Amino acid sequence: MKRLIATAALAGLVASPAFAQSYQYSPAEGPYLGAGIGHASMDNDGLDWLDRNGFNTDDSDTAYKLFAGYQFNPNFAVEANYVDLGDFSASGAAGGDSANLKLGVDGFTAALVGKLPIQNGFSVHGKLGMVAWDADIDGNATVNGTYYRESTGEDGTDPYYGIGAEYEIDRIMMRAEYERYDISESGEDFEIDLVSASLGYRF
Repeated sequence: MKRLIATAALAGLVASPAFAQSYQYSPAEGPYLGAGIGHASMDNDGLDWLDRNGFNTDDSDTAYKLFAGYQFNPNFAVEANYVDLGDFSASGAAGGDSANLKLGVDGFTAALVGKLPIQNGFSVHGKLGMVAWDADIDGNATVNGTYYRESTGEDGTDPYYGIGAEYEIDRIMMRAEYERYDISESGEDFEIDLVSASLGYRF
């Protein structure tokens, strides 16, 4: 076993200079990583109904995402993300009764990215993909002095798409993006819009 480990380590040391010599950075292709922060807002008929009927609703929150991608040429890339779209809530009270509801959504995405280089490191892009989402729902209510609480989870896969602009300098990527997540569950639609700013690095 020790001989096997030593042989593998020696092979790695020998191969590393050759790999370093053969690999050359190209802004038109290669892997990249990044992270972003933004503002997410939800459009949902149920939340709108609660708002119209006197509930205090919060249909927006801070969102975060991590992304990794590979660019094959100046016009085409594939990209995967983890995105936390935040929490959305509603609460209300009448007399001695009250109710509270909170919905949190996150997920993993995979998308095709089409890019249009402009000049001097600036480009615009569009993306189309799927999000595998997970939603956590937590609700509680006090009715006639009795307290009720229920927590549940839902998940599914739905489409998402987006547009954005990017500027790159010295391997550092700066992005501004708009994305729409079209989530549907049990016949109810949840449209979540995400506007974000990101920083990334090309290898």
